[in-house]
Amino acid sequence: MEAKRVSIRQAKKRIKNDPELSKMLVRSGWRDIELDLDGDGKADVAFSSDSVGRKIDTIAFDLSGSGEYNLYLHDFDGNGIPDTVCLVDDDSEEQVVAFGGEVELGFIKLGVKVADLILAENFLNRELGISLADLAEYLKLNAALMMQELEKRESAEGIMKVYYYLNDAGTYYLATTDGDKPRVRPFGTILLDKEKLYIQTGPKKDVAKQIAANPFVEICACMGDTWLRISAELVEDNDHDVKVKMLNKMPSLKALYNADDDSMQMYYMKNAKAVFSSFTAEPETVEF
Repeated sequence: MEAKRVSIRQAKKRIKNDPELSKMLVRSGWRDIELDLDGDGKADVAFSSDSVGRKIDTIAFDLSGSGEYNLYLHDFDGNGIPDTVCLVDDDSEEQVVAFGGEVELGFIKLGVKVADLILAENFLNRELGISLADLAEYLKLNAALMMQELEKRESAEGIMKVYYYLNDAGTYYLATTDGDKPRVRPFGTILLDKEKLYIQTGPKKDVAKQIAANPFVEICACMGDTWLRISAELVEDNDHDVKVKMLNKMPSLKALYNADDDSMQMYYMKNAKAVFSSFTAEPETVEF
């Protein structure tokens, strides 16, 4: 569900009218607001906007108690859901990664109503069952999980690196042929199982008919200033266990597909060539 975001001005008004939030206010600027969550007199969380008076698009936390913010959630596309996370370590080195819609990191789900954090106790108790004082500790625990995920991505090679890129991009574009005409459409299904990279669609769709006629396809995905192109042959594999794994990984598909009938068409990539590119580095090729 899309978040109902508030502006810096609206947030200031809410804080002014809420005695509990007013006690937490450390600073109120044109573009940012800082709150003290644990009562130690130092700001623990900041809400800010790129523009004066505009909607809140960034939330920052001090997870270490050092007085410096070291976790930033930023909403680039304005839908209220953080799509970029920046962690700053003790050496002031930033680690940034953008995630797609199927994020499996628990604390990012907190951002589904990121603006409602301004309502503090009401939202946190109702939606998450935690108190405002517990928020910093909650994020610390989950930030550790996120760091593990970041490390996996940074060290990934081969097909695993391709999987992470497609998964984190959220949307990629699949090109097929329809006779002598090209066809392209957005896709989002992706699963890595038994060292095979799977995608999924419905067997009655035009894309499935085009793949049946010519299984050689190309895929393109983009994140930031990088992009990935894959050329591959798609091979049908309707193993029941693979269908179940796809549905469990992407639960939103369950409203449309069922592993126990013929509504799902699974493919894995064969003889694939994936090329990672950017404007600042030499292309990297992975074959699987």
